[in-house]
Amino acid sequence: MQNAQIWKYDYASRCDCSDDDNCGCTSPGNMARSFVRADLAPATICNNVSVGSRALNFSAPAVLADGTVSESFNFFDYIAGNYALLIFYAADFSAVCPKEITAFDQACETLHGRGVKIAAVSVDSVSAHSAWRKLPFENGGIGQINFPLISDLSKEISTKYGVLRADGMAQRATFLIDKNYTVRYQAVYDRKMERNVEETMRVVDKLIALDEAECRGLECLVRPNKSEVSAQFL
Repeated sequence: MQNAQIWKYDYASRCDCSDDDNCGCTSPGNMARSFVRADLAPATICNNVSVGSRALNFSAPAVLADGTVSESFNFFDYIAGNYALLIFYAADFSAVCPKEITAFDQACETLHGRGVKIAAVSVDSVSAHSAWRKLPFENGGIGQINFPLISDLSKEISTKYGVLRADGMAQRATFLIDKNYTVRYQAVYDRKMERNVEETMRVVDKLIALDEAECRGLECLVRPNKSEVSAQFL
């Protein structure tokens, strides 16, 4: 369970807008009114995801790869039949996140070729996500990336996955999920440390190779021919 913390609204220092939920403000203190404190949340929200456990599904607003907004993006529907990389990051328009997100975008075509879908999550609004996508990298934006940016204004997704920071933003975290919706790899980084996309690709390739080898082995055990049976005992 996340450490209990009472979230307060302080418009004077955190947000100049009259409606935090819809302003699109990127202030870290821009807490959605629907945020559920961890100590008051249902038990199901506080069962953090870990390696070997089933990933948790969610529906949330998201900016899709084509730039359109879906108010009810469903994670499991999106990744059905594929491996998935679920990427949490701190905030839009931050110093490190643009470099990371664009690095994953550059690897997107390669990952899709391996049957891997990417989705990224932060506590920003879809308005902020859309604005960030409209800016080129050299101006602090990310451009038209080829995977969804999910809005976790309620902080519920970050809480479920155990990556909500004390300041209300998501930790820099990566989850690799297989075709059975099982978490096979997770990594959480210090907020100042960049992820290495090449290392993530190495883990993806290794996991897929292991799964394919196991699948071939199971097929041999189910339908062995005489030569294969003999070979097992040589």
